[in-house]
Amino acid sequence: MVSARVLVVEDEAIVAMGIKHKLENMGHTVVDMVASGEKAIQAAKEHYPDIILMDIVIKGDMDGIDAAKIIHDTNDIPIIYLTAYADEEILERARVTQPYGYIIKPFKSSELNANIEMALYKHQTAKKETEIIKQQVAADFNEFISQTLPTGSTPSEIEMRDMLFNIFGDRLEDDYKPSYESTIKSAGIDDESDGGEILEAYLLWLSDVFNDFGVRNAMKPKESDIDFEFDNCPWKEDAEKNPIFCINCHSVIKRSFEWTNLEGKIERKHTIANGADHCLFVFKF
Repeated sequence: MVSARVLVVEDEAIVAMGIKHKLENMGHTVVDMVASGEKAIQAAKEHYPDIILMDIVIKGDMDGIDAAKIIHDTNDIPIIYLTAYADEEILERARVTQPYGYIIKPFKSSELNANIEMALYKHQTAKKETEIIKQQVAADFNEFISQTLPTGSTPSEIEMRDMLFNIFGDRLEDDYKPSYESTIKSAGIDDESDGGEILEAYLLWLSDVFNDFGVRNAMKPKESDIDFEFDNCPWKEDAEKNPIFCINCHSVIKRSFEWTNLEGKIERKHTIANGADHCLFVFKF
């Protein structure tokens, strides 16, 4: 049986103790029990558990879904929701945070354990898939560079960037545009949809693309801009050796934004490869 380090987020003390008792009887370790979204975020950073059991409806300004969004953006920790409600609106909000399961209260120990084991298995599988994608992207980039760069003369860095940027962008049309168009269609976006609806659907798609790459990301709306931040880089060593590697991410963002037909531009402010603590792209409208 799998043994996991578990963070329990539950604002009812008696219920929390009952969950702790069930978990320990199954051989799991409870690293902490907290009763608010704010404390859940802090505990996730402090303990970095194997899994989080998150009650959706908790007291305070931040419910379990809000806390899960922040944890999802900053830590690669699988989350299972605990809820006494099967309300469709709540579940729809919860789906955005990509949980590894839902358990409806009250639940049996066997149900809890089965969900934990399945979540851990799915998480490990996803990590392996992400690592494979990471290696494929790096290998593809290096092969592409060796085949693309001219051999007769040495282009300037600006010329090389412009050339690679355009070529990468063209390749995206085949590799990613069908996925984007499918997502937009599934979201009910059509010619009559307003810019806000299109932008929201696009940003969710873009976030998922980078999540699949293993890049933790967050969107931070401002007055007239939106900051798109990465707090990790799976290819940090490759990018430090060859900064042109960062064209991969920049090209994905800039070319895919063109598919929305929205007015605006993308600016890359700084990157992890250049020593910043996060990569920052700004959507300016």
